[in-house]
Amino acid sequence: MGNQENNNLNELDQLKAQYETLKQQFEQQEIVNDRLMKTAIQTNIDYFTRNRKVAMIVYPILAVLMYIYFEVIGFRAFGIILVLLIAICTFVELWLTRNTRQNVVDNSDLLTLSRNMQKLKTGYSIYVAIWLFVCFVFSAAFTFQYVTRQGLDVANFTNVIWALVFMGLLLLVFGIVAYRNFVGHCNDVIRQIESYDGKPQPKNPRTFLLFLSSMIVAFGIVILLVIFALRPTTFVRAENDLSTEGKLDFWEVYADTIVSPDSTKIVMEQWMQSDSIVVMKSDLPADENQQSTRIFAMKKTTPQGPAISYDVMEGKPIIQSVETSGSSQNEEGYVPIIVRLTPEASQLWSQFTREIAGHNTALVIDGVVVQEWFVQCEINNGQLFIMQKWSSDEELKEFCEMLVRQ
Repeated sequence: MGNQENNNLNELDQLKAQYETLKQQFEQQEIVNDRLMKTAIQTNIDYFTRNRKVAMIVYPILAVLMYIYFEVIGFRAFGIILVLLIAICTFVELWLTRNTRQNVVDNSDLLTLSRNMQKLKTGYSIYVAIWLFVCFVFSAAFTFQYVTRQGLDVANFTNVIWALVFMGLLLLVFGIVAYRNFVGHCNDVIRQIESYDGKPQPKNPRTFLLFLSSMIVAFGIVILLVIFALRPTTFVRAENDLSTEGKLDFWEVYADTIVSPDSTKIVMEQWMQSDSIVVMKSDLPADENQQSTRIFAMKKTTPQGPAISYDVMEGKPIIQSVETSGSSQNEEGYVPIIVRLTPEASQLWSQFTREIAGHNTALVIDGVVVQEWFVQCEINNGQLFIMQKWSSDEELKEFCEMLVRQ
Protein backbone atom coordinates (compact mmCIF):
# COMPACT_ATOMS: atom_id res chain seq x y z
CA MET A 1 0.00 0.00 0.00
CA GLY A 2 2.83 2.35 0.93
CA ASN A 3 4.67 1.56 -2.28
CA GLN A 4 1.58 2.41 -4.34
CA GLU A 5 1.31 5.84 -2.69
CA ASN A 6 4.98 6.53 -3.26
CA ASN A 7 4.62 5.69 -6.95
CA ASN A 8 1.66 8.04 -7.30
CA LEU A 9 3.61 10.86 -5.67
CA ASN A 10 6.56 10.27 -7.95
CA GLU A 11 4.33 10.37 -11.03
CA LEU A 12 2.72 13.59 -9.79
CA ASP A 13 6.12 15.21 -9.28
CA GLN A 14 7.16 14.17 -12.74
CA LEU A 15 4.02 15.68 -14.25
CA LYS A 16 4.64 18.93 -12.41
CA ALA A 17 8.21 19.03 -13.63
CA GLN A 18 7.10 18.36 -17.19
CA TYR A 19 4.46 21.09 -16.93
CA GLU A 20 6.98 23.65 -15.68
CA THR A 21 9.39 22.73 -18.48
CA LEU A 22 6.64 23.03 -21.08
CA LYS A 23 5.54 26.35 -19.62
CA GLN A 24 9.06 27.73 -19.80
CA GLN A 25 9.34 26.59 -23.43
CA PHE A 26 6.07 28.35 -24.34
CA GLU A 27 7.19 31.56 -22.62
CA GLN A 28 10.53 31.40 -24.38
CA GLN A 29 8.77 30.79 -27.70
CA GLU A 30 6.53 33.83 -27.09
CA ILE A 31 9.56 35.99 -26.40
CA VAL A 32 11.24 34.77 -29.55
CA ASN A 33 8.09 35.45 -31.58
CA ASP A 34 7.81 39.00 -30.16
CA ARG A 35 11.40 39.67 -31.08
CA LEU A 36 10.94 38.28 -34.56
CA MET A 37 7.80 40.40 -35.06
CA LYS A 38 9.53 43.58 -33.87
CA THR A 39 12.40 42.81 -36.23
CA ALA A 40 9.92 42.43 -39.08
CA ILE A 41 8.37 45.85 -38.40
CA GLN A 42 11.72 47.58 -37.84
CA THR A 43 11.60 49.19 -41.30
CA ASN A 44 8.39 51.02 -40.41
CA ILE A 45 9.79 52.01 -37.02
CA ASP A 46 12.84 53.48 -38.75
CA TYR A 47 10.52 55.69 -40.80
CA PHE A 48 9.11 57.25 -37.62
CA THR A 49 12.65 57.73 -36.31
CA ARG A 50 13.59 59.66 -39.45
CA ASN A 51 10.41 61.68 -39.13
CA ARG A 52 11.41 62.76 -35.63
CA LYS A 53 14.89 63.77 -36.83
CA VAL A 54 13.36 65.91 -39.58
CA ALA A 55 11.14 67.63 -37.01
CA MET A 56 14.12 68.37 -34.74
CA ILE A 57 16.64 69.44 -37.40
CA VAL A 58 14.95 70.51 -40.64
CA TYR A 59 11.99 72.40 -39.16
CA PRO A 60 14.09 74.95 -37.20
CA ILE A 61 16.25 75.62 -40.27
CA LEU A 62 13.11 76.08 -42.39
CA ALA A 63 11.69 78.49 -39.80
CA VAL A 64 14.79 80.68 -39.93
CA LEU A 65 14.85 80.76 -43.75
CA MET A 66 11.14 81.61 -44.01
CA TYR A 67 11.49 84.39 -41.44
CA ILE A 68 14.38 85.90 -43.40
CA TYR A 69 12.30 85.71 -46.60
CA PHE A 70 9.27 87.49 -45.10
CA GLU A 71 11.57 90.06 -43.48
CA VAL A 72 13.14 90.86 -46.85
CA ILE A 73 9.81 91.33 -48.64
CA GLY A 74 8.50 93.52 -45.82
CA PHE A 75 6.02 91.19 -44.11
CA ARG A 76 7.69 90.66 -40.72
CA ALA A 77 4.39 89.88 -38.94
CA PHE A 78 3.75 86.94 -41.28
CA GLY A 79 7.32 85.74 -40.71
CA ILE A 80 6.81 85.73 -36.94
CA ILE A 81 3.48 83.91 -37.29
CA LEU A 82 5.06 81.30 -39.56
CA VAL A 83 7.93 80.71 -37.11
CA LEU A 84 5.38 80.13 -34.33
CA LEU A 85 3.41 77.73 -36.52
CA ILE A 86 6.55 75.73 -37.37
CA ALA A 87 7.48 75.59 -33.67
CA ILE A 88 4.01 74.27 -32.85
CA CYS A 89 4.26 71.69 -35.64
CA THR A 90 7.63 70.52 -34.32
CA PHE A 91 6.26 70.06 -30.80
CA VAL A 92 3.10 68.29 -32.00
CA GLU A 93 4.94 65.85 -34.27
CA LEU A 94 7.46 64.96 -31.54
CA TRP A 95 4.62 64.45 -29.08
CA LEU A 96 2.60 62.30 -31.48
CA THR A 97 5.57 60.03 -32.27
CA ARG A 98 6.83 59.73 -28.68
CA ASN A 99 5.80 56.05 -28.53
CA THR A 100 7.71 55.18 -31.71
CA ARG A 101 11.12 55.74 -30.14
CA GLN A 102 13.27 52.61 -30.26
CA ASN A 103 13.50 52.16 -26.49
CA VAL A 104 9.72 52.43 -26.12
CA VAL A 105 9.14 49.89 -28.90
CA ASP A 106 11.65 47.44 -27.38
CA ASN A 107 9.92 47.62 -23.99
CA SER A 108 6.37 47.30 -25.34
CA ASP A 109 4.48 44.10 -26.04
CA LEU A 110 2.76 43.60 -29.38
CA LEU A 111 -0.68 44.52 -28.05
CA THR A 112 0.59 47.81 -26.59
CA LEU A 113 2.49 48.54 -29.80
CA SER A 114 -0.64 47.98 -31.88
CA ARG A 115 -2.67 50.28 -29.66
CA ASN A 116 0.03 52.97 -29.87
CA MET A 117 -0.06 52.78 -33.66
CA GLN A 118 -3.85 53.14 -33.66
CA LYS A 119 -3.56 56.26 -31.47
CA LEU A 120 -0.77 57.64 -33.66
CA LYS A 121 -2.82 57.05 -36.79
CA THR A 122 -5.85 58.90 -35.38
CA GLY A 123 -3.79 61.74 -33.89
CA TYR A 124 -1.79 62.29 -37.06
CA SER A 125 -4.96 62.39 -39.18
CA ILE A 126 -6.38 65.15 -37.00
CA TYR A 127 -3.04 66.97 -36.99
CA VAL A 128 -2.70 66.94 -40.80
CA ALA A 129 -6.28 68.14 -41.24
CA ILE A 130 -5.72 71.08 -38.90
CA TRP A 131 -2.29 71.77 -40.39
CA LEU A 132 -3.63 71.95 -43.95
CA PHE A 133 -6.47 74.23 -42.92
CA VAL A 134 -4.17 76.60 -41.00
CA CYS A 135 -1.66 76.70 -43.89
CA PHE A 136 -4.40 77.57 -46.35
CA VAL A 137 -5.78 80.31 -44.10
CA PHE A 138 -2.23 81.66 -43.70
CA SER A 139 -1.72 81.62 -47.48
CA ALA A 140 -5.07 83.32 -48.09
CA ALA A 141 -4.33 86.00 -45.48
CA PHE A 142 -0.89 86.65 -46.96
CA THR A 143 -2.30 86.87 -50.50
CA PHE A 144 -5.03 89.23 -49.35
CA GLN A 145 -2.55 91.46 -47.51
CA TYR A 146 -0.07 91.42 -50.39
CA VAL A 147 -2.52 92.44 -53.11
CA THR A 148 -4.16 95.11 -50.96
CA ARG A 149 -0.77 96.56 -49.99
CA GLN A 150 0.08 96.83 -53.69
CA GLY A 151 -3.32 98.37 -54.37
CA LEU A 152 -5.80 95.69 -55.36
CA ASP A 153 -6.72 95.83 -59.01
CA VAL A 154 -10.32 94.73 -58.90
CA ALA A 155 -10.15 94.07 -62.63
CA ASN A 156 -7.81 91.17 -61.82
CA PHE A 157 -10.00 89.89 -59.01
CA THR A 158 -10.51 86.51 -60.69
CA ASN A 159 -6.73 86.03 -60.89
CA VAL A 160 -6.52 86.32 -57.11
CA ILE A 161 -9.24 83.73 -56.67
CA TRP A 162 -7.58 81.33 -59.10
CA ALA A 163 -4.30 81.78 -57.22
CA LEU A 164 -6.04 80.78 -53.99
CA VAL A 165 -7.64 77.77 -55.67
CA PHE A 166 -4.24 76.68 -56.97
CA MET A 167 -2.67 77.04 -53.52
CA GLY A 168 -5.52 75.05 -52.00
CA LEU A 169 -5.10 72.21 -54.51
CA LEU A 170 -1.32 72.23 -54.02
CA LEU A 171 -1.68 71.99 -50.25
CA LEU A 172 -4.31 69.29 -50.60
CA VAL A 173 -2.08 67.16 -52.82
CA PHE A 174 0.87 67.62 -50.48
CA GLY A 175 -1.30 66.77 -47.48
CA ILE A 176 -2.66 63.63 -49.14
CA VAL A 177 0.85 62.39 -49.96
CA ALA A 178 2.07 63.08 -46.41
CA TYR A 179 -1.03 61.49 -44.90
CA ARG A 180 -0.92 58.34 -47.01
CA ASN A 181 2.81 57.90 -46.45
CA PHE A 182 2.69 58.33 -42.68
CA VAL A 183 -0.56 56.50 -42.01
CA GLY A 184 0.52 53.76 -44.43
CA HIS A 185 3.42 52.86 -42.14
CA CYS A 186 1.06 52.81 -39.17
CA ASN A 187 -1.29 50.47 -41.04
CA ASP A 188 1.59 48.19 -42.02
CA VAL A 189 2.63 47.75 -38.40
CA ILE A 190 -0.96 47.15 -37.28
CA ARG A 191 -1.60 44.58 -40.03
CA GLN A 192 1.63 42.71 -39.28
CA ILE A 193 0.77 42.46 -35.60
CA GLU A 194 -2.83 41.42 -36.28
CA SER A 195 -1.69 38.80 -38.80
CA TYR A 196 0.35 37.23 -35.99
CA ASP A 197 -2.91 35.65 -34.77
CA GLY A 198 -3.73 34.42 -38.27
CA LYS A 199 -6.30 37.16 -38.90
CA PRO A 200 -4.95 39.46 -41.61
CA GLN A 201 -6.89 42.73 -41.88
CA PRO A 202 -7.76 44.23 -45.28
CA LYS A 203 -7.05 47.87 -46.04
CA ASN A 204 -9.94 50.17 -45.15
CA PRO A 205 -10.06 53.41 -47.20
CA ARG A 206 -12.94 54.83 -45.15
CA THR A 207 -10.70 56.93 -42.89
CA PHE A 208 -8.81 58.38 -45.84
CA LEU A 209 -12.00 59.22 -47.74
CA LEU A 210 -13.39 60.97 -44.66
CA PHE A 211 -10.16 62.94 -44.30
CA LEU A 212 -10.15 63.92 -47.99
CA SER A 213 -13.80 64.98 -47.93
CA SER A 214 -13.32 67.12 -44.83
CA MET A 215 -10.34 68.88 -46.40
CA ILE A 216 -12.22 69.64 -49.61
CA VAL A 217 -15.13 71.08 -47.64
CA ALA A 218 -12.84 73.16 -45.42
CA PHE A 219 -10.90 74.59 -48.38
CA GLY A 220 -14.14 75.33 -50.19
CA ILE A 221 -15.47 77.29 -47.21
CA VAL A 222 -12.27 79.36 -46.94
CA ILE A 223 -12.27 80.12 -50.67
CA LEU A 224 -15.89 81.28 -50.47
CA LEU A 225 -15.07 83.51 -47.51
CA VAL A 226 -12.16 85.06 -49.41
CA ILE A 227 -14.38 85.56 -52.47
CA PHE A 228 -16.97 87.42 -50.40
CA ALA A 229 -14.21 89.45 -48.71
CA LEU A 230 -12.50 90.47 -51.96
CA ARG A 231 -15.51 90.62 -54.25
CA PRO A 232 -15.75 94.17 -55.57
CA THR A 233 -18.88 96.25 -55.37
CA THR A 234 -19.90 97.41 -58.83
CA PHE A 235 -21.92 100.52 -59.65
CA VAL A 236 -23.10 100.45 -63.27
CA ARG A 237 -24.97 103.05 -65.25
CA ALA A 238 -28.21 101.73 -66.73
CA GLU A 239 -28.02 100.89 -70.43
CA ASN A 240 -30.37 103.65 -71.58
CA ASP A 241 -29.49 106.14 -68.82
CA LEU A 242 -28.05 109.27 -70.48
CA SER A 243 -28.59 111.60 -67.53
CA THR A 244 -25.59 113.25 -65.89
CA GLU A 245 -25.02 115.67 -63.03
CA GLY A 246 -22.16 117.40 -64.88
CA LYS A 247 -19.87 117.80 -61.85
CA LEU A 248 -16.83 115.95 -63.19
CA ASP A 249 -13.96 117.41 -65.27
CA PHE A 250 -10.50 116.32 -66.42
CA TRP A 251 -7.82 119.03 -66.51
CA GLU A 252 -4.17 119.26 -67.42
CA VAL A 253 -2.14 120.30 -64.38
CA TYR A 254 0.03 123.33 -65.14
CA ALA A 255 1.58 123.71 -61.67
CA ASP A 256 0.88 122.98 -58.03
CA THR A 257 2.17 124.10 -54.66
CA ILE A 258 1.58 123.62 -50.96
CA VAL A 259 0.70 126.71 -48.95
CA SER A 260 -0.37 127.51 -45.43
CA PRO A 261 -4.02 128.42 -44.78
CA ASP A 262 -3.08 132.10 -44.35
CA SER A 263 -1.35 132.25 -47.74
CA THR A 264 -3.99 130.33 -49.73
CA LYS A 265 -6.02 133.37 -50.74
CA ILE A 266 -2.97 135.39 -51.83
CA VAL A 267 -1.52 132.60 -54.01
CA MET A 268 -4.87 131.86 -55.63
CA GLU A 269 -5.37 135.54 -56.50
CA GLN A 270 -1.93 135.70 -58.13
CA TRP A 271 -2.52 132.63 -60.27
CA MET A 272 -6.01 133.72 -61.26
CA GLN A 273 -4.57 136.72 -63.13
CA SER A 274 -3.75 134.43 -66.10
CA ASP A 275 -6.56 133.90 -68.61
CA SER A 276 -5.25 130.42 -69.51
CA ILE A 277 -5.05 129.20 -65.90
CA VAL A 278 -7.80 128.07 -63.52
CA VAL A 279 -6.92 127.73 -59.83
CA MET A 280 -8.33 124.91 -57.70
CA LYS A 281 -7.73 123.36 -54.30
CA SER A 282 -7.33 119.73 -53.33
CA ASP A 283 -10.11 118.08 -51.36
CA LEU A 284 -7.53 116.76 -48.86
CA PRO A 285 -4.96 118.79 -46.90
CA ALA A 286 -1.40 118.31 -48.09
CA ASP A 287 -0.27 117.89 -44.48
CA GLU A 288 -2.89 116.46 -42.13
CA ASN A 289 -0.93 117.55 -39.05
CA GLN A 290 -0.40 121.18 -40.08
CA GLN A 291 -3.56 121.39 -42.20
CA SER A 292 -1.66 122.97 -45.12
CA THR A 293 -3.41 123.21 -48.48
CA ARG A 294 -2.39 122.08 -51.95
CA ILE A 295 -3.19 124.55 -54.72
CA PHE A 296 -3.38 123.54 -58.40
CA ALA A 297 -3.10 125.71 -61.49
CA MET A 298 -5.07 124.02 -64.29
CA LYS A 299 -4.33 124.70 -67.93
CA LYS A 300 -7.24 125.38 -70.27
CA THR A 301 -6.99 122.90 -73.16
CA THR A 302 -10.43 123.46 -74.76
CA PRO A 303 -12.65 126.49 -75.30
CA GLN A 304 -14.68 125.28 -72.31
CA GLY A 305 -11.53 124.93 -70.21
CA PRO A 306 -11.13 121.28 -69.18
CA ALA A 307 -10.14 118.54 -71.62
CA ILE A 308 -13.18 116.41 -70.73
CA SER A 309 -16.32 117.79 -69.11
CA TYR A 310 -20.10 117.92 -69.35
CA ASP A 311 -19.89 120.77 -71.87
CA VAL A 312 -17.13 119.14 -73.95
CA MET A 313 -19.20 115.92 -74.05
CA GLU A 314 -22.26 117.98 -75.10
CA GLY A 315 -24.25 116.70 -72.15
CA LYS A 316 -23.43 113.03 -72.67
CA PRO A 317 -22.40 110.92 -69.65
CA ILE A 318 -18.70 110.40 -68.86
CA ILE A 319 -18.69 107.50 -66.39
CA GLN A 320 -19.97 104.04 -67.36
CA SER A 321 -19.21 102.03 -64.20
CA VAL A 322 -17.32 102.11 -60.88
CA GLU A 323 -15.86 99.14 -59.01
CA THR A 324 -14.42 99.06 -55.53
CA SER A 325 -13.97 96.89 -52.47
CA GLY A 326 -14.35 98.63 -49.15
CA SER A 327 -12.29 95.92 -47.39
CA SER A 328 -9.32 96.32 -49.77
CA GLN A 329 -6.90 98.90 -48.41
CA ASN A 330 -3.19 99.30 -48.95
CA GLU A 331 -0.84 99.83 -46.03
CA GLU A 332 -1.52 103.60 -46.00
CA GLY A 333 -5.25 103.01 -45.73
CA TYR A 334 -6.17 104.08 -49.26
CA VAL A 335 -9.00 102.26 -51.03
CA PRO A 336 -8.58 101.60 -54.78
CA ILE A 337 -11.45 102.48 -57.11
CA ILE A 338 -11.45 101.56 -60.77
CA VAL A 339 -13.48 103.82 -63.07
CA ARG A 340 -14.58 102.91 -66.59
CA LEU A 341 -15.51 105.66 -69.00
CA THR A 342 -18.27 105.62 -71.61
CA PRO A 343 -17.17 104.91 -75.21
CA GLU A 344 -17.36 108.60 -76.18
CA ALA A 345 -15.41 109.70 -73.10
CA SER A 346 -12.86 106.90 -73.67
CA GLN A 347 -11.98 108.35 -77.07
CA LEU A 348 -11.43 111.80 -75.59
CA TRP A 349 -9.44 110.28 -72.69
CA SER A 350 -7.20 108.41 -75.13
CA GLN A 351 -6.55 111.54 -77.20
CA PHE A 352 -6.03 113.71 -74.13
CA THR A 353 -3.52 111.36 -72.44
CA ARG A 354 -1.61 110.98 -75.71
CA GLU A 355 -1.23 114.74 -75.99
CA ILE A 356 -0.12 115.35 -72.39
CA ALA A 357 2.19 112.33 -72.02
CA GLY A 358 4.96 113.33 -69.60
CA HIS A 359 2.69 115.75 -67.71
CA ASN A 360 0.09 115.56 -64.96
CA THR A 361 -3.66 115.44 -65.17
CA ALA A 362 -6.29 115.75 -62.48
CA LEU A 363 -9.86 114.62 -61.84
CA VAL A 364 -11.96 117.51 -60.56
CA ILE A 365 -15.45 117.34 -59.05
CA ASP A 366 -17.30 120.59 -58.39
CA GLY A 367 -14.09 122.58 -58.75
CA VAL A 368 -12.15 120.50 -56.21
CA VAL A 369 -9.24 118.25 -57.18
CA VAL A 370 -10.02 114.65 -56.19
CA GLN A 371 -7.17 112.76 -57.86
CA GLU A 372 -3.96 113.62 -59.72
CA TRP A 373 -1.95 111.32 -62.02
CA PHE A 374 1.30 111.51 -63.94
CA VAL A 375 0.59 110.39 -67.50
CA GLN A 376 3.42 108.34 -68.98
CA CYS A 377 1.75 107.39 -72.25
CA GLU A 378 -1.59 107.17 -74.02
CA ILE A 379 -4.30 105.33 -72.05
CA ASN A 380 -6.59 103.70 -74.57
CA ASN A 381 -8.50 101.22 -72.38
CA GLY A 382 -10.95 103.80 -71.08
CA GLN A 383 -10.06 103.18 -67.44
CA LEU A 384 -8.52 105.09 -64.55
CA PHE A 385 -7.90 104.62 -60.83
CA ILE A 386 -8.81 106.69 -57.81
CA MET A 387 -7.01 106.10 -54.49
CA GLN A 388 -8.36 107.86 -51.44
CA LYS A 389 -9.02 107.34 -47.74
CA TRP A 390 -12.58 107.07 -46.46
CA SER A 391 -13.94 107.45 -42.97
CA SER A 392 -16.56 104.73 -43.52
CA ASP A 393 -17.94 102.31 -46.10
CA GLU A 394 -21.05 104.49 -46.35
CA GLU A 395 -18.97 107.49 -47.40
CA LEU A 396 -17.19 105.38 -50.02
CA LYS A 397 -20.52 104.09 -51.33
CA GLU A 398 -21.97 107.60 -51.60
CA PHE A 399 -18.92 108.75 -53.55
CA CYS A 400 -19.16 105.84 -56.01
CA GLU A 401 -22.89 106.39 -56.51
CA MET A 402 -22.24 110.06 -57.20
CA LEU A 403 -19.38 109.22 -59.55
CA VAL A 404 -21.40 106.84 -61.75
CA ARG A 405 -23.99 109.60 -62.29
CA GLN A 406 -21.42 111.83 -64.04
